[in-house]
Parts: sequence; structure tokens; C-alpha cells
Amino acid sequence: MEYGVQSLPWDTQFFGFPVGRLKGKRFTEAQLREVIRQAREDGWRLLYWFAEPTDALSAASAQALGVPLTDRKARFARAVPTTPPLISEHVFPTDELTPRLLELARQSGHHSRFRVDPVFQAGVYERLYEHWIRSSVTGQTARQVLIYQPVTQPNALGLLTLGYQTTHAIIGLLAVQEGYRSQGIGQLLLNAAMHYAHAWQLPEIQVTTQLDNEGACRFYEREGFERVHEEHVYHLWL
Repeated sequence: MEYGVQSLPWDTQFFGFPVGRLKGKRFTEAQLREVIRQAREDGWRLLYWFAEPTDALSAASAQALGVPLTDRKARFARAVPTTPPLISEHVFPTDELTPRLLELARQSGHHSRFRVDPVFQAGVYERLYEHWIRSSVTGQTARQVLIYQPVTQPNALGLLTLGYQTTHAIIGLLAVQEGYRSQGIGQLLLNAAMHYAHAWQLPEIQVTTQLDNEGACRFYEREGFERVHEEHVYHLWL
């Protein structure tokens, strides 16, 4: 069978081997087996495969061939309030990369598919999230980086990165320092994100997380977000 792969140059360069995204979603067991054979012959090392959660055919094919489900991604969204929340005096923007911000970025990726996939070498997900926060503070992948840091604290206790699209704002990284969770810090950061989204005249704010990150899902739902999309991600190692 013919199959298609979208080359992913950034991932390929970062990981050091050919990475692509498998085109198409529904595959029988025989079709998936042939895709794997052809992709291996073509020199691919890793393919991301995104499937609908209701696609029982593909799920059965993956299971039959021993391809584990790596991630259940969910996108949440909510309207930006017409009256923006006030920003806490302890929440403010930063463009300074500190060891604490690197640590918070790593903590935010605890449920990442790049961490839970055992085939990746140790340290890969940490490097990935460290790159994410570095590119955020320089404005490449975020328009605003917000931290929560009371004057009594020498380091930030919370982090949120906020991106800009023409139709909505996007929360990228959100993390609260271990030992300080369930104290309202995440809500204060989210309030600040809403404030900026309103200032940017955006009607909606979105965030993508893992359904296995049950705490994050409960937090967003409690803050008025609704699940608007879900997809399953498989890693085809060749």
C-alpha cells in the first residue's frame, strides 16, 4: 500500500534521527504492518501516529502489532471574560531564564509522551522542556512568560507561558513548584493569562494537556474550561 509521511525537520534535528508524522488515521492490521515495513525500508526511525479516540479499528491494529498508546491528548478551551481578572501583585512577566524556571519547565512535562515513552533515552524530555522554556523567554514560542514569586521567596514558585494566535491565546507550560501546589498559585497564574488574553483582544484561551494528567484536567474544568478535542498518539519505532 502507499503511505505518506510528513517529515518533521525540527524533531529530526533535536533527537538526532529521522522523525516524521504518519499521514492517515484508519489502518487495518495488514495495512499498518505494511506501513511499518515500508517506513523501515525508507529509513525512518520514529513516526508519530495521531488517531481518533473512537477509531476502534486502528486501536485494535496497534494492539495486535504491539504498538503502545503513548498519549491521550486533550485540548481545553474557555471564553476570555469580558471583565478581565485582576493580576496578583505576586504574578509578573519575566524574560530572565533562571535555574528555577528550568526546573519548573521540567516539572510541567511530567506526563509528557516524551517522558513516558521508555524508548527515548534518559534526559530527552528534560532537554526538550528546557528548550521550550528557553525559546519562550526569548519570545520564539511564547508572547508572555509569567511567574508567581512573592517578595518573601528567592525563586519563582509558579510558571505559565502564553502564546498568541489571531483567534485565541494558548497556554504552553504551566507548573507550580512541588510542595506549593493546591494553594491557589495555578489559579493566580491563570487569572493573569486571562488578563493578558483580554488585553490582546482575544476571545478564547486554549490549553492542551494529557488526559492521564488528571490533576491538570480537573483544574482546567474547575476553572471553566471545556474539552473540545481529543486524539490518541502512538509512537511507531522502526
